[in-house]
Amino acid sequence: MIITLYGPDSYRRIKKLNELVNLFIEKRGAISHERFDLETNEDLGPPERFLGTPSMFSSKKLVVLDNPFENVDTRGLKKILKKYTEDKDTNIIINTRKKFTATFKFLIQSPNKFEEYQELEGLALDRFIDKEATNLGLKININDKNLIKESFGSNSWRISTELECLALTSKKVVGIKEEKISYFNAINTIKGWSGPPQKVVALENLMSINRLEAERIFNGLAFQLRSQAEANMYADYNAAARAGRLDYDEALVAVALGLQFNPLEW
Repeated sequence: MIITLYGPDSYRRIKKLNELVNLFIEKRGAISHERFDLETNEDLGPPERFLGTPSMFSSKKLVVLDNPFENVDTRGLKKILKKYTEDKDTNIIINTRKKFTATFKFLIQSPNKFEEYQELEGLALDRFIDKEATNLGLKININDKNLIKESFGSNSWRISTELECLALTSKKVVGIKEEKISYFNAINTIKGWSGPPQKVVALENLMSINRLEAERIFNGLAFQLRSQAEANMYADYNAAARAGRLDYDEALVAVALGLQFNPLEW
């Protein structure tokens, strides 16, 4: 059987992949399993040999193929996949961001399975945020949720990472209290059209949240910028910080004050 996990939402797709791999290993016990990245290595030889070579320990096999549709040998890939479609002892999981062509339409036909992971929007995104927050023990209100969406859009990786950081930095996992400083609100103040005084206050508030790391704040600000000029500015600050020419704290102050200079030319 072949299970195809497809779509641009890599967070939910990879999460499902890990669940399936753990489930197969748990249910089958002794199972031979391998993973092949066919985007970085287009050679179909290794996965084909693994699938075709009997194992000394188990007749059952699990193979994960990452981004196989980047592979130029479409005919060879189709031949391999068709061969194991009806094989009950062989399970192949395809993990791909790229949609396959009509040549591989058999992947959505029984007994194979297909799951699509598009970027979430609207109510689906709201439910995702609620579920992730609940799993972490966080209680968020509608304002917090809107600020999260304004800051990170449909990027499920960034949303889940920020929620995890909030859970870890909370002394008690009891939720985001309205009277506490809002991380997302402060981020949006610095990124928005407020003047330097308001931006500096927002930065001070961010830095006071359980000694939030300057690099994490910088990365939060650098997400979904309004223009190429802003993107270039943050890229220069990041390169300068990594080269040791300035600290992330200094870069944050420069951003809050609206200073315009190239730190790489210091």
